[in-house]
Amino acid sequence: MSFEDLLGIREKLSLLGKGNVRIIAVSKTHEPGVITEYLRYGQIDYGENRVNEAAGKFPLVDLKDLTDAQLPVYHHIGPLQSGSARQIPGLFSWVHGASSESALSALEKACKRDFESGKSPAHPGWPVRYLAQIRLTDEETKTGGVSLSEFENITGIANSEYLSFQGFMTMGPQNNDPVETREVFHQLREIRDRFLPGGELSMGMSSDWEIAVSEGATMIRLGTVIFGKKQDGPWKG
Repeated sequence: MSFEDLLGIREKLSLLGKGNVRIIAVSKTHEPGVITEYLRYGQIDYGENRVNEAAGKFPLVDLKDLTDAQLPVYHHIGPLQSGSARQIPGLFSWVHGASSESALSALEKACKRDFESGKSPAHPGWPVRYLAQIRLTDEETKTGGVSLSEFENITGIANSEYLSFQGFMTMGPQNNDPVETREVFHQLREIRDRFLPGGELSMGMSSDWEIAVSEGATMIRLGTVIFGKKQDGPWKG
């Protein structure tokens, strides 16, 4: 694990004129001390895919002497499910894997419940922001996401004082073929431009983030290239 790797990526983004791309440091399976350390270097955004792991980890992150602008912003990057959606408020500010009306309905109800009960929201506050996950490959190993036709048939996009639709997310092909990967990311950008011009594009991981950035990604989700190999299982306190 070396912060020099993250600095190198930031420098490359700057040279590409893409310094405004948000790096989501995927901290899943890693101990809370990793987040504490990287916060001191100015890394704000972190991604976790297991709600239970996040619930045990986040309270142990040392926020001492940090200003509001330096506080972590947590992103839920796994598929959003109705059961886990109820635990999102107060833990995560962003949800990257929304793909069903039922899960979004559960999330909105949970946000409203916590807002009205006066619970402290996840930094930086309400509304909880979410991205629709679009599945653009036919790989059976990929979980989550809806096809474009399924997305078009969703009767309503949830937007309220508690929940805000911000854009789209996808995963590149597992084979990492650069031509196929570029096509997938290009398709998502066209979908974004059609349904929500100027919205967020969460696409690109450790193996394909440069292609994603060249196709207009506004968020890239990086784990291995920053933290090294992930641990064998979820972090447990």
